[in-house]
Amino acid sequence: MTTTTTTRPSDDVTARTLLEANGKRFDVAMPRGVALQALLLARSDDLKCVDIMCQWVGDACACRLARALDRRGEALRVLDVSGNRLRALPSAVWAMRALEVLDASDNALTPADVPFDDLMDETKDVAPNLKVLNLRGNVAVIDGLEGRLREVVDAMARRGVKLVL
Repeated sequence: MTTTTTTRPSDDVTARTLLEANGKRFDVAMPRGVALQALLLARSDDLKCVDIMCQWVGDACACRLARALDRRGEALRVLDVSGNRLRALPSAVWAMRALEVLDASDNALTPADVPFDDLMDETKDVAPNLKVLNLRGNVAVIDGLEGRLREVVDAMARRGVKLVL
């Protein structure tokens, strides 16, 4: 197993709120422009849905996260959405090529929210640079793996991903 150390991005490429992510001048197309590298939304009210047509209005919702990732997720290396009681992760998470660390611990995710089969298959281009996947506290994810837990942990380790359950 290869151990990989990831460094935390500096404050100038880090956002701790969705407003901050949208407000900073993160634009790789600009001269000397920078891209957002870390989005730290642990226990954040920013993910609470305000769309009165949504069934999750008032609760944490993946749609707000999906919009932020569509706008600013291109170079994201660190995504922390821990402790938000999210019921889903947007599919955009798994398409992020630069993502190294995903902390989705202490949410309400299910096995359907984590594409383990694709993550285990090294021929798939799913989160290709992922080094740490923290799913601790998502009981349904662990329960859903049933007899596959050892297989998943071993396959992720071979891929160089530290899986935290």
